[in-house]
Amino acid sequence: MQTSSITSITKKNFNKEGLQHQLQEIFEKADHQNSALAGIYKLFIPGWEKIERLEGFPQVGKEMWCYICQLFVDFDQKHHPKVFNGGIWLNNGFSSSDKLGPWEISMDHCNVIYK
Repeated sequence: MQTSSITSITKKNFNKEGLQHQLQEIFEKADHQNSALAGIYKLFIPGWEKIERLEGFPQVGKEMWCYICQLFVDFDQKHHPKVFNGGIWLNNGFSSSDKLGPWEISMDHCNVIYK
């Protein structure tokens, strides 16, 4: 078992418009909230298929966190109207931090355990 903290994206600031487009595509192609969540994780964490588990969560800036949360709320209203809209993001999504830029991500509090 190998542990890594993914130093390649310990902290990265993304282009807002480009990232919004990628996130919207994930939701357009998703057939379930689980596949949307996995798509978001795959976007930021390389080698997704080789991961056994994550310890902790990636952190993102407040603006990115709210944008993704709203995508989940909209998706759930359309596809899962009987669940708490956005609940999967609140329970299993990234955490947010005031110490990061609006469209910045940090992996400092997330360890990746590979198979």
